Amino acid sequence: MLVGSADISLNHPVIRVGSAEIPDDVVALQGSTLIADERHLHLAARAQVGLVRVRLWSGASPVEGVVIFDGSLRLDDGVVCVGDVLGVSSFRYGFGVPGNRRMLVSVDDPGNASRVDVVLDPGMQEVTLTACRSRPLPSFRVADSSSLDSTDELGLILSAHNIPLSRLAAALKLVFLAAGNDDAVRRSAMMEFRVRMIGEWLRWISPTLPEAQTASINSFILGRIQGGSPADVDSISIDISSEVMRRATA
Repeated sequence: MLVGSADISLNHPVIRVGSAEIPDDVVALQGSTLIADERHLHLAARAQVGLVRVRLWSGASPVEGVVIFDGSLRLDDGVVCVGDVLGVSSFRYGFGVPGNRRMLVSVDDPGNASRVDVVLDPGMQEVTLTACRSRPLPSFRVADSSSLDSTDELGLILSAHNIPLSRLAAALKLVFLAAGNDDAVRRSAMMEFRVRMIGEWLRWISPTLPEAQTASINSFILGRIQGGSPADVDSISIDISSEVMRRATA
């Protein structure tokens, strides 16, 4: 699952991933895409022309980009740190267990990365997420697809903001389908919770969307889906997604 994301400004074209302990020297890659030691990875990224987006995942992760590292790092303090080598911009994630940790790192452009995905304890079973016809979503790697419940899958669908109409339609379809499998006592509460997840995602892709308007959109979605799963759930989900996006960006 996505556990952290940051846009990092680089003056030096290298990102460091690994132990929070900062090495004494700034590593020069000298044309290499990646240099690794037992505690740190140093990878080539674009600098000074735009922010570099770094996402940190635990277990499940998208099948995107080019894998440039699949191995283990020693994290003595139980914290993984991702940032620039000058120590200006970084973020940390503590998982509480010191020692060796398996990681997988992928980038969009090896040698000049603008997007970096760092995965702790990566799963290797590829799964296809719920999607509406003609609107595919990226595949994900998980450790065990049988442990991926509807809310977990919804979180993966809404874990990025590219192809927003496809993600929104898929999210609505999943809410329709999940409601039919929920326990009757908890069905209404679970539906409202999942719709709130969609509302928060809408605020992510439209940062000026106020809370009151988000609540209104959530009410609109609930009103459209509470009647149960339609015969053509794909078409209905696509129609609702277009109207929701119109309201969110008006």
